[in-house]
Amino acid sequence: MKLPLSWIGDYVDIDIPVDEYVSRMVLAGNGVEGVESLGDEISDVVVGRIDSIVKHPNSDHLLICQVDTGERGVRQIVTGAPNVFEGAYVPVAMDGASLPGGKAIKRGKLRGELSEGMLCSGGELNVPDALYPGAGVDGILIFSEPYPLGADVRPILGIDDTVVDFEVLANRPDCLCAWGVARESAAVLGGGKRLRKPEIAVETVGGSIHDYARVDVRDSDLCPRYIACVVDNVRIGPSPMWMRKALNGAGMRSINNIVDITNFIMLETGHPMHAFDLDKVRGRHIIVRRAEPGETLRTLDEKERVLTGGMLVIADAEGATGLAGIMGGEESEITGSTRAILFECAAFDRTSIRLTSRALGMRTESSGRFERGVAQATAREAMLRACQLVNILDAGDVVGGQAGGGDMMIDVYPNPVVQPEIKAGCARIRECIGVDVPDVKMVELLESLKFTVRLENGVLYATPPEFRQDVDQEADLAEEILRLYGYHHLGTTLPVGPSMSGRRSPRMTLLNNVKSQLTAWGVRETLAFSFTSPAQIEKLGLLRGDPRLSPLVIRNPLGEDTSVMRTTLVPAMLAALALNQSRQAQSCALFETGAVFETSREGVARNEEDLPWERQMLCVGIYGPSVDFYEARGLAEALLKSFGILAKVERGADAYYHPGRSARLTVGGQAAARVGEVHPDTAERFGIEGRAYIAEIDLDAVAALTPPPPEIKELPRHPAVTRDVALIMDESVQLGDVRDSIARACGSLLESVELFDVYRAERLGGKKSAAFSLRFRAADRTLTDGEAADIFARMLEVVGAQYNAEIRK
Repeated sequence: MKLPLSWIGDYVDIDIPVDEYVSRMVLAGNGVEGVESLGDEISDVVVGRIDSIVKHPNSDHLLICQVDTGERGVRQIVTGAPNVFEGAYVPVAMDGASLPGGKAIKRGKLRGELSEGMLCSGGELNVPDALYPGAGVDGILIFSEPYPLGADVRPILGIDDTVVDFEVLANRPDCLCAWGVARESAAVLGGGKRLRKPEIAVETVGGSIHDYARVDVRDSDLCPRYIACVVDNVRIGPSPMWMRKALNGAGMRSINNIVDITNFIMLETGHPMHAFDLDKVRGRHIIVRRAEPGETLRTLDEKERVLTGGMLVIADAEGATGLAGIMGGEESEITGSTRAILFECAAFDRTSIRLTSRALGMRTESSGRFERGVAQATAREAMLRACQLVNILDAGDVVGGQAGGGDMMIDVYPNPVVQPEIKAGCARIRECIGVDVPDVKMVELLESLKFTVRLENGVLYATPPEFRQDVDQEADLAEEILRLYGYHHLGTTLPVGPSMSGRRSPRMTLLNNVKSQLTAWGVRETLAFSFTSPAQIEKLGLLRGDPRLSPLVIRNPLGEDTSVMRTTLVPAMLAALALNQSRQAQSCALFETGAVFETSREGVARNEEDLPWERQMLCVGIYGPSVDFYEARGLAEALLKSFGILAKVERGADAYYHPGRSARLTVGGQAAARVGEVHPDTAERFGIEGRAYIAEIDLDAVAALTPPPPEIKELPRHPAVTRDVALIMDESVQLGDVRDSIARACGSLLESVELFDVYRAERLGGKKSAAFSLRFRAADRTLTDGEAADIFARMLEVVGAQYNAEIRK
């Protein structure tokens, strides 16, 4: 939040250098993001008066002006500005002057005529038209009144200030205003400094506000306080320089006196305000209520907003006329023809404002303050100050109360806030902060922050001021005392207490092992957003009714392309492969790990935490001239095997896989992975040319299926016996089933069985030959050839009976 130092100085004396002030504020917990000195690039630019103007003898558009600069005499200046005239008061950059951007002014000749300086425009001095009317004209800036000749132009133009950009923490909304910062400054600087708020007195005209407007708050849970005040005979006009200067330093543009008052009050007191054109409020009836579902409102930014039932609106007798705490409606906007206004100063529920602001994609100065919390108890003071400014600026007539001393405001405040009294032992506070602060000093520090404090037998009884909503326990008091007493009083000590070494969770360990294995194999990791578009999922060509086609919809998406949570990693992986292919990458191997989100599982829409189901998945994508289905399948099998999981290979996978070049890897009937070539139609939809392969591995299933670490066994003492066999069988026989049958038939003496060759030829008569390598070993003896032969024969008998398999001769 930006504030001019002169504005803060209106309420507290700051008699130390800016650097020291900033340092002390930071050390007390009030962050400062930067300091800017307005007009520090401008030097030796003064007020001058044009006494005479003649045409340049050697130019059709240049003029020669004789400019009186007071004690520094009359200077001849050549200009090409068309708007100058004799008697005009203008800013004059003297010989040797400097302007914003490092521009230096030197005397010289223009078309043979001496020019001893330069007449300046508003743009050349970085002065916006909202700060000084006329600064934005095409030509030289003409002062609106005769200022003393030779005077520095910076104070006149409002660019002679220092602006401090404060970083206000989320728990300190009371510091989002000039009064709050000044209050903090007084406490931090000490030395008896006090906050000087202006004495507020309001002059009113006769009549009753109830004859002008009425207010109904129908949802007091979302609007605990609403104050309205009416100003009649409104006189719209420009604001005075002191107000424009304050707003400009705070980063806001002056519009007109009424709108400027609302912005000034927000920046001065921390209370956002809004002004309605009362004649445009239908029925002159303000209703604070929840919006009707589907209700529309055209806001001041000229956008049509569609509202939902939970949003709080300010309505009139016929419909919504403003978004509470965020932005007013276009139809009740203040214009030059406005004759009566209704000021609004309220407190709204911070959660409601935050949700509405986020749902509509609207964030304003007002909503940012309400989201942090605006004190209900101080709203009346802010409204009185606004009415006082109406008097000071002569912007209208504040309507008084009823005859007999009635209230000039409509103040709906059914449940006034009562600040809690906090009890805290002084010894306990010293123990918490680790600094020996005397009891009396604690009282002094808290009172400087406007706490009401009493000390009884070493116990503090402190009541926070009405503008503080973040203090409600002993620890809060300890923090306030320490930050004002000074963190530099903290001594240097070693930490005391038990320590515990951290470790990775099982899921983190699994992910690290997966990533390490894949990167060791030359596969590179990629990362995509967890949200995607329905169109990307539909491009997979999933069958109708597939739950992946019903993703979780994001309530406030960034756009259509990121409107749902992903149900599969495959679309992002295929898009990544297509991108690499379009960049002329001849081969590519990528992987991604991440969560996919399921809207239902086994008929249950939510998990035990009432959240969508999440599943950790791994997706590998590869393509290249030497890549085939078996390489992709082998990679998936090898990864599972590295975790001790031996999977069974079964035919088939999802619709986006090639029906003849895909497989499922299962363990005990549970699917652990799917792998295969991308279906040509799917590849075409994603812009992939040629063949590409993907593997999807369920990491949750891997975690569940991973066996415990094996026991350490001594190396075998006896040699193994190996046998190789080639079996001829029908083409339809699954080799994984054959391998499992061999393992069962050989029993416990079989150490391993591996498929190492598949052979097809015309002479086999449409059948295939599969070659297996078997290794036998006994732990307690050396197997004889006879024992191995018996086991081998039993195995041949089993596979012959089950698969009609014969030894290839």
